[in-house]
Amino acid sequence: MAENATSLRPTRGDVYLVITLAVASMIFAVLYTAGGYWPFEAPLWVLCLASTAVALPLIWRRRYPSQVAWIQVIIFVGAQVSSAMEPGVTQIILFMGLYSVGAWQSNRRAAFISRALYCLGILVYLVLALGLQFNDLSDMTAMQVAASFGVNLLTNVAYFGGAWVFGDRAWKQRQLLAELRAANDEVRSQEKRLTQQALELDRVRIARELHDGVAHHIAGVGIHAAAARRSLTKNPDKAAESLATIESSTRETVEELRALVYTLRDSDESSTEGAPAQGNPGLGDVPELIESAQRSGQTVEFTTIGSPRPLTPTTELSIYRVIQESLTNCSRYAGAGAEVDVRLRYGTTGLEVEVSDSRPTGEGSARSGAAADRSAGEGLGLGIIGMRERMNALSGSLEAGPKSRGGWLVRARLPYPHSDAEPAADDPAAATDPAATASASDSPGPDNSVKATR
Repeated sequence: MAENATSLRPTRGDVYLVITLAVASMIFAVLYTAGGYWPFEAPLWVLCLASTAVALPLIWRRRYPSQVAWIQVIIFVGAQVSSAMEPGVTQIILFMGLYSVGAWQSNRRAAFISRALYCLGILVYLVLALGLQFNDLSDMTAMQVAASFGVNLLTNVAYFGGAWVFGDRAWKQRQLLAELRAANDEVRSQEKRLTQQALELDRVRIARELHDGVAHHIAGVGIHAAAARRSLTKNPDKAAESLATIESSTRETVEELRALVYTLRDSDESSTEGAPAQGNPGLGDVPELIESAQRSGQTVEFTTIGSPRPLTPTTELSIYRVIQESLTNCSRYAGAGAEVDVRLRYGTTGLEVEVSDSRPTGEGSARSGAAADRSAGEGLGLGIIGMRERMNALSGSLEAGPKSRGGWLVRARLPYPHSDAEPAADDPAAATDPAATASASDSPGPDNSVKATR
């Protein structure tokens, strides 16, 4: 685990630890001297100096843990041999030194070797100390000597073994904490990337809404403006009617833009409660859309097949946009006099909408040419791309292309939620409906449905 250089600097807590241990050791030295509990051969000021010297290296225990531990043990052994070290708090100071090797030594192999040699040195010192005191133990039996040595040995094993175990545990906890921090940083980074992606997707959604909502009206405005220009001198009444339609379309465009802006600025509270977002059109607005297309000169027939079902606001908006985009394309490519059929079919497992157009009778030679122009790539194809993206987002499908008998067909299918789907295979009303049967025979050709760029 790589350590940050800043985290290895001495902290205020290290300074407080050194001061506390040094002062406690000096207090014990004073008490030992005053009570005569320990045969010190050095004056009191030397004892206090030794207590400070053995505790002071702990300030650098994070950056140089092994060096600090070895410096402490050398000072301790030297002072013990000179009878200038109190035996109480200094044991805690040595414990902290060995603990720091396990907790802060980044090279784990070096940490193991350093602590092993450290404990071996303590053991050698303990054996030598007992050997030097053999003369004082001459009045003790062999069993007593062995018992005394065993007590000292087990005490040191428990003491320094605890420092070893707790040091390793502290290292593992710090490693786990570092991994958690790294994971937290990764999560924050992913959150920023997801936020950026959400913003980009929102921009795409805004562009799609602008295209679907405004292009319909702008296309109609363009058609009526051209009609007004051509009939301005010859038929002023017709020109005035076209100008009135332009005025109405521009007003509807402004209203739709205002609704779109309101939706984008609105909070998510309504969507979290399951209510439709304010300003979003739905299937209830389709009749008004049909009337707008009829005012443009198209002959539009709207048929609903099957029993209507409650739909989510997103589903209604998507179906509305498909109808709107299809009517716009019919007006743009099939002409103002086109005959358009809009069928909304409520099936047993899903909802289907079809928008098909055909040129008026007498223009049969021009039908195939118009279809060829549309399939050849007239326009940028953003309309069909946007409709297909809407359907795919709701697990639906979209077919678009020229019909075998002339004209253009757009068919979109959306599944119901599982709770609303019926087990029956087909809707009886749709099975006997001639309009649904006719639409099946007008399916777009397989070669044109993918290449269409309307």
